[in-house]
Amino acid sequence: MDSFINYVSSHPVALIILAAVAILLFYFIVKGLLKMMLITALVLLAIFGYYYYKAPDEFPGNVKEMTEQVGSHGEGMIEAGKTIIEKGKDLADKVGESVKKNKNAAAD
Repeated sequence: MDSFINYVSSHPVALIILAAVAILLFYFIVKGLLKMMLITALVLLAIFGYYYYKAPDEFPGNVKEMTEQVGSHGEGMIEAGKTIIEKGKDLADKVGESVKKNKNAAAD
C-alpha cells in the first residue's frame, strides 16, 4: 500500500486518472440508483392507481395496510443490516489483529 501511495504521489498524471475513474464510477452508481428509484416510484404509482380505480372507497384502508406491511418488513431489514455490520466490524478487527501479529513476527 505504501508503494502505491508513493507511486501516486510521485506521478500526478496517475493521480488525475485515478480521480477521474473514481468520479466516473461514482456518477454511474448514482445514475443507476436514481433510475432504479424512478422506476420503483412509477411502479408504485401504477399499483396505487390500479387499487384506486378498482375500489375508490377502500383505497385509503388499502394504502394504510400496505404501508404498515412495508414498515414491518423494513424494520426486519434494518435489524438484519445491523447484525451484518456488526459481524463485518468483528471480522475487520480480527483481520487487523492478525496483520499486527504478522508484522510483529516479521519484525522479530
